[in-house]
Amino acid sequence: MKRFNFNIILFLAILLLTGCAARIKSSADREVYKILERKTKQITSEEISWDIESLKMQETPSEDTPLSLEDVLIIASRNNRDYQTAKEDVYLEALALTTQRHQFSLQYGVSGEGIWQKDGDEESVDANLNLNLVKWLSHGTQITVNIIESYLQYLMGSKAEAFQSVISLDILQPLFRGAGRSVAQADLIQAERDVIYEIRSFLRYQRDFSVTVAENYFDILQAKSNLENYNKNYLFLKETRGRVEMLAEAGRIPSFEADQAKQDEFRAHQRWIEANNSYKELLDEFKLFLGFAPEVQISLEEEGLESFLKKGIPQIKVDQQESINLALEKRLDLMTSRDQLEDSKRDAVVALNALKTKLDLNVGIDSSSPESSPPDFDIDEPSYTVGLDFELPVNKVPERNAYRQALISLERQKRTVALEEDEVKLEIMNLYRNLEEAYQTYLIQKASLELADKRVDSTDLLLQADRATTRDLLEAQEAYLNAKNSLAGAIVDYLIVYLEFLRDTELLELDNKGVWKGDLYGKISGRS
Repeated sequence: MKRFNFNIILFLAILLLTGCAARIKSSADREVYKILERKTKQITSEEISWDIESLKMQETPSEDTPLSLEDVLIIASRNNRDYQTAKEDVYLEALALTTQRHQFSLQYGVSGEGIWQKDGDEESVDANLNLNLVKWLSHGTQITVNIIESYLQYLMGSKAEAFQSVISLDILQPLFRGAGRSVAQADLIQAERDVIYEIRSFLRYQRDFSVTVAENYFDILQAKSNLENYNKNYLFLKETRGRVEMLAEAGRIPSFEADQAKQDEFRAHQRWIEANNSYKELLDEFKLFLGFAPEVQISLEEEGLESFLKKGIPQIKVDQQESINLALEKRLDLMTSRDQLEDSKRDAVVALNALKTKLDLNVGIDSSSPESSPPDFDIDEPSYTVGLDFELPVNKVPERNAYRQALISLERQKRTVALEEDEVKLEIMNLYRNLEEAYQTYLIQKASLELADKRVDSTDLLLQADRATTRDLLEAQEAYLNAKNSLAGAIVDYLIVYLEFLRDTELLELDNKGVWKGDLYGKISGRS
């Protein structure tokens, strides 16, 4: 009966101590999110939601409600799979930090064993319970405490000499090799900094992701604009072909000109079909990017691009040198590269420490109580031990090589920082030139469209007056179509280059939804 009761008690204890999966997950999340919240404040004033459970399909938007640029940015940050993976990478880096922090927290463990023995008619059960405490201090000191409670034969009912307590304390203090905070906590220090690097990397990813979303968004609007242009071109050529056929039937122009008009009409119809297919392909791919199924029907807001096509866009004035200085100061990837230079210096210090003499001071205190029943926690006079462990730095070829490698890595990182700074300067200079070029291209295409429009009208009038050929009108219409498509392309290119400029100068500020706080149309139009 006693054994039965003991088994029940042991079973219930195991149930109580066994970790619940939901509780374990919640514990990890609380610790990680607290780390990310604190470290994010060290980097930026922007609020970021680090919830990795946010990948939940949003309600499918109605096709009758066109999505704005802000809408698709929000949807993409919630549903895009790559975006979610990037956020999970930050979580995993912080999770790894909790492991390193755990090494320097008070570690404890409870273990034990139970042994049943039968020798002939004699039967016994022995058991013990062990409490182990370990604490690593920041300069390399290790303190270990063990408390052991032994239950000798007590579980079978024997009360004679059934209990014994054993307590031990051990202190290990490195004096040369392994001593010092930068050495003893090297892995913890690096893990702390790696979380900072990963957060910066994610912030850079967010900005690049926003530009990618905008680029896809405007590519679709441009494709839609081109589709409408091809449709209008087809209708114009169809109407022109009818007029030319009447002129040919009246004998005012040769019949082959009617055939030319008909061929151009067929070609325009084919281009319209191809443009429609291209537009739908882009839209379907964008649906997948946003996390929707291809069969979902969505539409995009076209007012912004249409407004620029009708009213034009002003030139944005930026100062090249100020932009370069801003990027060198604010670029998060440059900050990480410079911090990694400090990591390389610390790695060299740690590698050099491994070449020092090992000299560890060991201090131990042990005591135990006599075997007795009932339990007696009167500990005997403890015993003390003090010793030194040493190892001379001989035959240290691997450690020597590791130190030399650390020095080379340090020099490489110095060159990497210098190169990345020059690359950032070049990026801004190129973006500045691209911004200037994009605006000049826009002005040229705008003037070209105005000229092409006049050319179509004048050529049409000349054709009616028998002073131009059908081919002249067809060529004028082709030039007009190309000019309209090119103008939309020039505006889109200008918008994208400007967003890239904001991204690479760290001026693309995001809110807690991962969406740019600014209004692109308003920014370029001077409203914000």
